[in-house]
Amino acid sequence: VARASTSESQIGLSRRAVARHAAVAPGAVAGPALLAVTYDRATFASRRTALAARESATGATLRNEFDFDRTGLVTRIVAVDRSDVAAATAALRAQPGVRDVAPTGGRRFALAVNAPYFTNDPYFAGFRTTDIPTGSTTPPAPTYHAGPYEESPSVPGQWDMHAIGLDRAFAYSQNGNGSGITNAGALGASTVKIAVIDTGADTLHPELQSKVAYQRCFITNTAGAQSTSNFSTDGVGHGTDTTGLAGDAIGNGLGFVGAGGNSSIYSYRVFPTPNDSCANPTSTDPQCGTDVADIASAVNDAVRAGVNVISLSIGGGTCANGTDPDPVEGNAIANAIAAKIVVVAASGNAGGAGVSAPACDAGVIAAGASALDDGQPNGSGSPRGSAAAPVEYVASYSQYGSPAAAFRSATAWGLVAPGGDPTSGTDPDDLHWIENIWTQTPYMSSPSDTNFAGSCAPDYPSTNAGGATDCRVLIAGTSMSTPITAGAAALILGATGGASSRYANPAAMKTLLCSTADEINDAHEGCGRLNVYRAMATALGDPNLP
Repeated sequence: VARASTSESQIGLSRRAVARHAAVAPGAVAGPALLAVTYDRATFASRRTALAARESATGATLRNEFDFDRTGLVTRIVAVDRSDVAAATAALRAQPGVRDVAPTGGRRFALAVNAPYFTNDPYFAGFRTTDIPTGSTTPPAPTYHAGPYEESPSVPGQWDMHAIGLDRAFAYSQNGNGSGITNAGALGASTVKIAVIDTGADTLHPELQSKVAYQRCFITNTAGAQSTSNFSTDGVGHGTDTTGLAGDAIGNGLGFVGAGGNSSIYSYRVFPTPNDSCANPTSTDPQCGTDVADIASAVNDAVRAGVNVISLSIGGGTCANGTDPDPVEGNAIANAIAAKIVVVAASGNAGGAGVSAPACDAGVIAAGASALDDGQPNGSGSPRGSAAAPVEYVASYSQYGSPAAAFRSATAWGLVAPGGDPTSGTDPDDLHWIENIWTQTPYMSSPSDTNFAGSCAPDYPSTNAGGATDCRVLIAGTSMSTPITAGAAALILGATGGASSRYANPAAMKTLLCSTADEINDAHEGCGRLNVYRAMATALGDPNLP
């Protein structure tokens, strides 16, 4: 990937997608205040007309309604004059069947096998010395196709997938793999559905065009009107990247593999078309964020569509005892959990203690980020590994929760998975980044605008795969560790029965992933670093666990 296209803004994209600004206090901005009125579903169904009339009598205007059938709740978003918030809240709370009335409307800004199986996807398989283009210089040690990561500081690849043992998890699909177990589902199953809720996806990207089975878009404008459509595009690139990490096509001889193997992708776009201010990770421009109502709409739609896993590389704020700070988002997540959907969300990129919402919501699997220290300057500021023996650690920006030291215990705040930790947007070390796909159609305010552009060039090296071209980027964040974890969960489901799998609920999946995690000796790793190989071996009953 050409580093000219991976400036600080690319790191910002991953961090912005897991940062949420504090809610604005009533009266601090123009326009109406938004309240989430949550009713008992049965009471609301029997008295809908009367309750709606009483809402109107308080001066409230309906903006949106969510039916959370799995948790027995209905939440209505209503707009009220900011000067009447206290009186309207009191009146609405007095209504029959009301469970809660709370502010809403915040915006989110874009966390046994004895032989591995390598697909023919070059960034996953690793480049060999024979792949070096004519006339190029042989790279220094470690050279091409160097295990265990099939990548080096100067040669790109997918260290992230090899660190979690994806090559060996895939091997269970092959005859004669040494374990005595052969399960075709270990390459993933198209009947398993991963919903990626993000900035959308470039569904015509060669890595995704055969994988995206469903598309939906929910965008609420600054005036509060929500538009919907049955397709998704991605002018930002972040959603294409997270979708690829979860579900890149495998065995197509191009680019990368996704952790979910052959799982199907349900693509949701909940971010509006950006502008150039969105390249700044600290921008508060509404065009750079998503409305919580759009997140809730996408989650609810995914529940109705029967997805198995939801990946959310967005969020912010903090929970109180596992309760989301926004009731609309919180109720949507709780409804998905009640539907036995595995929900994975980014822990956050602000660094330090405290996991972002919705990753801190009860039942969600929080994903923090790990990184490789190969002795070169990295984001941690204190290199301690070496090129011959890289050390994995929790990335400097990754948020973490409590309990902090609960290795392999599902009571931990979550787990970590590869996310990278570069020094800056010009860090030359490939092992400090996560490399994967990017949108082919970035937002451009003019023909020369490259704020959201990736590198669309032949795969490295240029003679590989017949000169095949895709769009890629180097990036880092818990936004990357989240779809890797979600994809791993989907891969396990594909090998163990899909919706009927004994791991087809959030608690069982977290227990499996935590009980099989790797110890990286970092106090902030939660239950450990994801190891999909050991998780697969356990799920398939391999008597010789790695």
